[in-house]
Amino acid sequence: MKEKVFPISMAVLWGIVFTTAMHSMTLGICMGLMMGIAFGLFDSDKKDEQE
Repeated sequence: MKEKVFPISMAVLWGIVFTTAMHSMTLGICMGLMMGIAFGLFDSDKKDEQE
C-alpha cells in the first residue's frame, strides 16, 4: 500500500492544480489522471513480479 501513496497523491495534486488553472473540476480531474499516466506513476505490478 505504501508504494501506491505517492502516485495517488501526485495525481490528486495535479488534479487540484489543473482544476484551479482551468476553472473546471471535470477537466482538472481528467488532466490530473492523464498527467499521472503520462509520467508512469500508475505502472502495472507485473514489473515487480519479474524482478
